[in-house]
Amino acid sequence: MTPEGPLPNEKQTPGTLAKSALAVGAFSGGTGLLFGSAIGIVRSSHPVIFALATAGQWFALGTTFWGSRAVILDAWDIDRMSTRQNIYASSLAGGISGGSVAAVIRGRSNIIPGMLVFSFFGCLGQMSYNTVRSSREAAPLNSDQLPAPSFLQRLASKKWIPMKSLSDVEYEGMLQEKLVKVEAEIAILDEDIAALKATENVNISEKRRKETS
Repeated sequence: MTPEGPLPNEKQTPGTLAKSALAVGAFSGGTGLLFGSAIGIVRSSHPVIFALATAGQWFALGTTFWGSRAVILDAWDIDRMSTRQNIYASSLAGGISGGSVAAVIRGRSNIIPGMLVFSFFGCLGQMSYNTVRSSREAAPLNSDQLPAPSFLQRLASKKWIPMKSLSDVEYEGMLQEKLVKVEAEIAILDEDIAALKATENVNISEKRRKETS
């Protein structure tokens, strides 16, 4: 499949759809809680209430967006979705979620602005995902090619980071060095214990000899 090829449209049962929508909503709500906490501390006299309200709005947006998007894709009944069709679906789902949440929370006058704003966000998010996916598929991993380092590995490779990213071989070597040091320390402790026992035995022998003399 080429980078611009169609995407598989996997049918979902109502239970699976509800679980995936709630999972996306929970992730969105958690993100909203963190964002609302930071903004509430700065701008609101009641940061806890502000954070909870933001989390509730983001949960509703994430759940309705993902659920409506899945329903739209299933309703189109196409085996493989093109990137353009996925953009249409995400834009439409963004409009539905933004308009419905705006109607419930902010009133009917905000339905159209909410639909327009979140349709744009849905379109932009899907286009970004398609771009990342296409770039990955355009450069397949060869059998003799090492996988690209992760973000944490790239971060640990920086000189100003007091950490180092270790390979499995390096980590095994480090453990072997520590094991050798531990064994050497145990041997030294055994020698010290043996010397203490020998000294104690000598003291006991001298004490007995003095008692008998």
